[in-house]
Amino acid sequence: MYRWLLVVFLAVGMTVGIARAQSPAVTQATARAQADAGALERRVNQLAQQRGALAKTYAEQLEAIDRLKKQRASWRRDRELRDSLAAANDTATKLGGVTAELGRASSALAAARRSLLAAIDAELAQQPVPARAGELARVKAQLAPQVPQQKVHRIVLPDLDVDPTADPEELEAQAAALRDSEAELSRQVVGLEKQARELDEVAKLRKAHERASDLAKRDDDQPQRTAQQGGNRGGLFGGTAGDDRGSPAPEAGGIGTGGGGASTGGGGSGPQGLSGFESEATVVLSGVVDASTIDTLTRAQRSGDPAQRAAAAKKARDAVANRLEQLKRKRAEIEALVKARQRR
Repeated sequence: MYRWLLVVFLAVGMTVGIARAQSPAVTQATARAQADAGALERRVNQLAQQRGALAKTYAEQLEAIDRLKKQRASWRRDRELRDSLAAANDTATKLGGVTAELGRASSALAAARRSLLAAIDAELAQQPVPARAGELARVKAQLAPQVPQQKVHRIVLPDLDVDPTADPEELEAQAAALRDSEAELSRQVVGLEKQARELDEVAKLRKAHERASDLAKRDDDQPQRTAQQGGNRGGLFGGTAGDDRGSPAPEAGGIGTGGGGASTGGGGSGPQGLSGFESEATVVLSGVVDASTIDTLTRAQRSGDPAQRAAAAKKARDAVANRLEQLKRKRAEIEALVKARQRR
């Protein structure tokens, strides 16, 4: 008997020893993944703040240019206008660069968070001590909502018809299915609303930039305009001296951080890298909204026009919101029916 117990204790001791020998490497991998994700999240937040400041400065510069154009033509006005146009062009260039860098950093952050989740799962599989397991579980719970799901699935709505012969348990199951669908549709409404706001901002910046370029071109046609001196600054909006070409309009990219104050679905720069709700809608919402709404989203995305894409996102949002209200009314009807039958 004692010999058997000794064998058991030795086996348990060897198992614990092996687990403890493996845990430092696994713990270090988790720590590295957590440090990488933290550094990228700080970088994304920094870039998001920088981009917001540049966008505000750019809008103010365009308003100043508009005010100068309304003034009476004079040498002083023309000199200030040239300087203001050059400053706006510099800001637009910086804004485009920061937006692109923000998109790249957001993609890297999403990948780093997925790696951290994998490292946490690997360490939890080693059955660490309870304190460590609890810490990992808390980090995972905080991290999971920030990691976008890679698999796109079509939302399938439950049957809205009520069986008049169904018992309360069956009706409660139907009401529960409706609640789950309501949660999915609510997420889509929030995502499409955010998509529309982002695209409206892109359209606003692009329109303002095009207006500034038109102002620069009209100013070039005036006889009192003098050539740019020095040659090191270059022409207006990034061209050579006397060149009327404008630089590309700065475009707002989806931030896709969760911790950075923006969406979690994007990752690219420019309008094509905005929140993933638009690109996924043809699959996710195909069973929720009518075919014309899906076609509008598809055509708008192909057009590349942020204003058209914003309008399509708003149309899809309204359609999903209407279907959500329909589900809520039906669930309330079923729940009232359950209560009535339970009182019998």
